[in-house]
Amino acid sequence: MDTFRVFLLMLLFFHSVTTDEHLEAFIREFYESINVHQIVVFGCWNDAGALQLSKNIMRHDTAVSFNSITPNMNLEVILKVNYYRIGVMLDLDCPLSDVVLHQFSNQLVFNESYIWLLLTTGPSVPSNRLEHLPLSIDVEMTAGIRNNNEFILYDIWNPSYRHNGLFHVIPKGRWNFRDGLINELIQYKYTRRNFNQMSLNFSITLRHQPLPDLETYITTPINPQLDSMHRYHYALVLILKDIFNFTINLHRASSWGYMRPDKTFDGILGDMAKKIVDISASPFRYRPERYDVAEFTVQTLLVRSFFIFRHPSSASLRNNFLKPFANELWWMILVVSIVYWISLLITIRIQKHYAKSNSLVVPASEATLTTVAALSQQGVADDPQIISGRIVFLSLFIWGLLLFQFYSASIVGSLLTTPPHTITTVKNLTDSDMDVGAEDVAWAPDMFRTTPIAEEKELYLKKIKPHENTPKNKFVPLLEGMGKVKKGGFAFYTESAPAYKLIKDTFHEDEICELQEIQSHPAREVTMVTAKHSPFTKLIIYGLRKIIQHGLAAHTLEIWYASRPRCPETHNSKPTAVKFEQFVPAIFLLLMGITASIFILGIEYLYFYQTERLDNSQEEYSAQATKTNPTPEPCTEDY
Repeated sequence: MDTFRVFLLMLLFFHSVTTDEHLEAFIREFYESINVHQIVVFGCWNDAGALQLSKNIMRHDTAVSFNSITPNMNLEVILKVNYYRIGVMLDLDCPLSDVVLHQFSNQLVFNESYIWLLLTTGPSVPSNRLEHLPLSIDVEMTAGIRNNNEFILYDIWNPSYRHNGLFHVIPKGRWNFRDGLINELIQYKYTRRNFNQMSLNFSITLRHQPLPDLETYITTPINPQLDSMHRYHYALVLILKDIFNFTINLHRASSWGYMRPDKTFDGILGDMAKKIVDISASPFRYRPERYDVAEFTVQTLLVRSFFIFRHPSSASLRNNFLKPFANELWWMILVVSIVYWISLLITIRIQKHYAKSNSLVVPASEATLTTVAALSQQGVADDPQIISGRIVFLSLFIWGLLLFQFYSASIVGSLLTTPPHTITTVKNLTDSDMDVGAEDVAWAPDMFRTTPIAEEKELYLKKIKPHENTPKNKFVPLLEGMGKVKKGGFAFYTESAPAYKLIKDTFHEDEICELQEIQSHPAREVTMVTAKHSPFTKLIIYGLRKIIQHGLAAHTLEIWYASRPRCPETHNSKPTAVKFEQFVPAIFLLLMGITASIFILGIEYLYFYQTERLDNSQEEYSAQATKTNPTPEPCTEDY
């Protein structure tokens, strides 16, 4: 009798060991297939069975922690490990297995960090026990139904329990000792899963009034320069909608979301913190204070902001007629001219001395006129008669000819070539006489006040920030700012998309070719965001990467973002027109000459008038004296 009992116990033990070997092999192979090497087991086995299970699995570089199920378990402590993903195995046949699921729902979140394996020997998946769990589309949960030594696997998920999603139990595959693990769901989970028309909450913020209605405004590319960034990202949301089969519950927020004094947010971020909004259709910049309330996804756009203006043809006060030569060369020309003038003066005096002429020629004036005539390539009335004077005269005119050729060639060349752009930095813009403004958007004043760039800070303080002497607001609407740019003399800070569209529609060719951009800081990366710890973050990242990879983002960008209008290559071959303000110095010089000639004419008139009157007076006096004392006639009579 004792021998029979020992034999029976040995048979039961052998059967138990064989059964555990199949279970151990299944658990080990299941988690190795997804590269998980940290497993927490919840079961109701005795200590010997748990020890045997843990020992056999841990032989294969996998850490196992066995936990008996009790009514009050602190799962936050039990499942807190320094691993991105952890395996959690639960025996659903244990009497208290629902306690684990219930406490996990209260303390933690069902997401892809926890790889669940639910085992049962029942005939089917106990959906009535699982359908009320707060599962989401990112959950990793597999149910294994044991049939002898084979396990039938099912994929369990819900698009979003919080949004009343549909509970899914999908056949996944099987495992047996002979064939090993057979996984029939080989597609990525976000490829095979969809929302089945479940509604997700999106939010968007707009600067302009959506007309005629919100849906038409953000989907129809009419006036695409208005809210381009937001409408472009909403177009990406529509593509995501088609990929994942969800519907959109769109909410319009007052702003992106800025931190209040009490450290809470308004706008879209405030709604995300309140769990009202799941995903933002408006893009966000990466800012540290936003990391606590939002999850950033994929960079979808580079936003370029810059100062744009029509570059003046002359950025300095230098006279256009003095530009061909440097200041040092002008001084040298003056010195050489004085040397020639002195040489001519000496030769003219010598010629006048030996000629003994009584002409009215003034040597200093004659030398001056000859020198000016040589410099301006004009002729003179009298040529020098002596050889030395002719040598000076000839060398002067040859020097003047060469000088005039260089000067005129430089003037003509400057009109045939594109004027150089001298205002190329923020510092140049600050030092110029141009007026500066910025687009009236929510982020612009804060950006200028908090900018770490010293040159941009200086520009803001000098030309944008309102002062007592300049109280006018420099933050103006887009249309007003670009209108001032079109008139010239005004630099406007705005984004590329709306500016380029207006330039293309309203600027002429010459105005487009004169445009200059100054980008004071690198382009800003923006992205769509989801609520903090949102189950949809990975899904949105996956969807956006597919959209970008397949070129749909680039195609959509061409619809909502205008490219920079190009200056035609033939424009550079056109001569530059001389503007009136550039010709003013010549007119001023002409008026000075006319004024000086009139003044000298008056002096000459008075001089000759007085001289003539004096001569006439003397003649009259002589005639009268002759009449009073006539000259006696000579005596002709002979005596």
